[in-house]
Amino acid sequence: MKVMRETIVSTARELFRSRGYAGASMNDLADAVGLKKSSLYVRFPNKEALVPAVLDLTLQETFGQKDLGSRQWDAEFVEVIELIATTLTDRGRCVGLHLAYGTSDETPIAKDAVRAFFQAHRDYLSSILSRAMPVDVARDIATDTLARLEGATAFVAIFGEKDAMKRAVRLSIAEAQKAAAANSLSSPS
Repeated sequence: MKVMRETIVSTARELFRSRGYAGASMNDLADAVGLKKSSLYVRFPNKEALVPAVLDLTLQETFGQKDLGSRQWDAEFVEVIELIATTLTDRGRCVGLHLAYGTSDETPIAKDAVRAFFQAHRDYLSSILSRAMPVDVARDIATDTLARLEGATAFVAIFGEKDAMKRAVRLSIAEAQKAAAANSLSSPS
């Protein structure tokens, strides 16, 4: 049976999202995609090797089709954080955060992939925001935005409170707009 790499990776992502790193197994993945375990190990030598592919796929789906800088910074920022928020709300979990809690120094490839995943999110948001404010302020707001969205995800997953995510988005937009306004007032004309 021919199983596409993307099918394996997207199925692994759902297993990681629903069961965490420790709870997902190569046996479960092989069964879910209809492969013999030995065939799966030919493609991915271990569970840890799946983590970079899973997070790369997620980043590609989130940011891959975006033409950074083609619109006003604020419209682009709103679009990106609403996309992230919608994905987190619909899925009820962040695969990156789930993996962050399951990786350790014993899984350095996975740990580095998780760090790179969150860094890519922060860098992407910072690059949008830095068009309207100083880089250090943009980075702080990007960090705060991601923290709000991830925190709201917990309330979506635990209590089904989707309004928590809406508030996180609203607060992040307001913080960015306030920083941009303060920057425009302090910039020489």
